[in-house]
Amino acid sequence: MVTDLDSALDALLHFSGRRTRGHSSVDTLRALLDHLGNPERRYRLVHVAGTSGKTSTAYLIRGLLEAAGFRTGLTVSPHVVAVNERVQVAGVPLPEDRFVAYVNEFLPLAAALNRELTYFELGVGLALWVFAQEKVEYAIVEVGIGGTRDATNALQSEDKLCVVAAVGLDHTQLLGDSVDEIAVHKAGIVGERNTVVVVEQDEVVLDVVRERAEEMGGRVVVATPPPGAHYQVRNLALARASVEVLAMRDGFAMPLADVTETPPARYERFACDGRRLVLDGAHNPQKVAALVDALRDDRVTAAAAMVTLLQAPDTKLASTLSLLAPVVTHLVVPEYELGDGDKVKRSFPADVVVEQARAVGISAEIVRSPDKGLAALLARPECDLLVTGSLYLASLVRPLVLGRWGDPLSGF
Repeated sequence: MVTDLDSALDALLHFSGRRTRGHSSVDTLRALLDHLGNPERRYRLVHVAGTSGKTSTAYLIRGLLEAAGFRTGLTVSPHVVAVNERVQVAGVPLPEDRFVAYVNEFLPLAAALNRELTYFELGVGLALWVFAQEKVEYAIVEVGIGGTRDATNALQSEDKLCVVAAVGLDHTQLLGDSVDEIAVHKAGIVGERNTVVVVEQDEVVLDVVRERAEEMGGRVVVATPPPGAHYQVRNLALARASVEVLAMRDGFAMPLADVTETPPARYERFACDGRRLVLDGAHNPQKVAALVDALRDDRVTAAAAMVTLLQAPDTKLASTLSLLAPVVTHLVVPEYELGDGDKVKRSFPADVVVEQARAVGISAEIVRSPDKGLAALLARPECDLLVTGSLYLASLVRPLVLGRWGDPLSGF
């Protein structure tokens, strides 16, 4: 019996064993939704893909739809604060008591399917089922990885709105080694007669999206941010263009006010005693480049940083550190491990990070854990502080920052 958020997370994580060879996430989630009576047909869908900015864009679309008077559902991954972040209704994560009650009702339904379900498939299925119970009018669903083969691509309807944020190199072992290969996966969320809104970017990506939309009998809207806009403004431009499409199609007034919803650990800014700290889960070179641009816009040029990535190719680590070098004076490098068994997430060995940091001219030190790392970071003389490299690292550090510095600053 699930009794709280921690036991709910444990139950979802350990519902199924390791994924077997030949497992199709799309087919599995489709089977689960059929088994549940197709809850996804009781509301309209907004499906958000992209390498960078998709979570922020999803939050902004949600905020704009709420401002327009609609009850929304939002599911994103990974969660940073707690597992109920994956099932958000009416602008907030479900309260713990309601989330726990739904999980206790849902797990026996999922078990009755008698089919292997991954943690991600289970979480998305739970969210889509809850949204129907909660009578949402629009559900914003973030892709996990890629698009074509992602479980969320089980969601197919002619009135699904597809949204594609910035596309770049990430998860190359799964999606391909070039931007156009990866763009094919992202554009794969576009189904029959769907409209897709894509943020202005490399023509290679736009061409792939246009080709997919033409193949599926759909149409493309390109969202054009102001020249030189940093990534948060670009995400807002994409979100506004997406909701404008819905407003025209579904006959509601576009809200006049912009929203500035900031997901946890996506350029969250904290201030205390004349010092500033930025918490950002950037975990690939494209995201880190956007983070560095935002830091420069905020006149951050000499920050002390706590940085590590999940284990990945060394080239990803080297690129990330090279991008940080112009704005970072010193690195604090922790190690951590989350989960267990085949679901464990491990950081890069700290000595490897330190060696590569020093190779690009950044002084660095090793600490034993993220909490020790934060203490070392706060002991530094720099006025500007940064924590980045992984949403998993951010999830460990964020409660500590909130405890010391209070709530993040609002707005962009």
